[in-house]
Amino acid sequence: MRTRHWFAERDPRSGTPVEVSINSGRDPSIPAVAKQLTDYLGHLDQDVFVCRSHDVAGRDDILSPPFDDSFWNGPPLHGVVLRGELAEWSCDAVGWLAEVVADSVAQLGVRSPLLLTVARAFSTG
Repeated sequence: MRTRHWFAERDPRSGTPVEVSINSGRDPSIPAVAKQLTDYLGHLDQDVFVCRSHDVAGRDDILSPPFDDSFWNGPPLHGVVLRGELAEWSCDAVGWLAEVVADSVAQLGVRSPLLLTVARAFSTG
């Protein structure tokens, strides 16, 4: 968490709603730790990503990756979608989030290659 200060001087209005899709492919490990992951993220001393909710995602909820399934552990069968607010919509913030998610799931015992996608979540109302 030593890098969370990178975002300390951001414009408070720069917060962006996002959906973070995490998929462990043929390995069911990510859905198995979904609740633990959201709890773990909620207890970290940071406000760069604030997770508001999560859902277990099926294959129909995930876009196919732009590479062959043999590259990772595909196809994307077992996933979770985290919904929350990212401090800003930037490559730095998305990279920071990817690193924190990867470290967090590793702390929870996940050892499978993961497919991670971060997308802006636009309001429908």
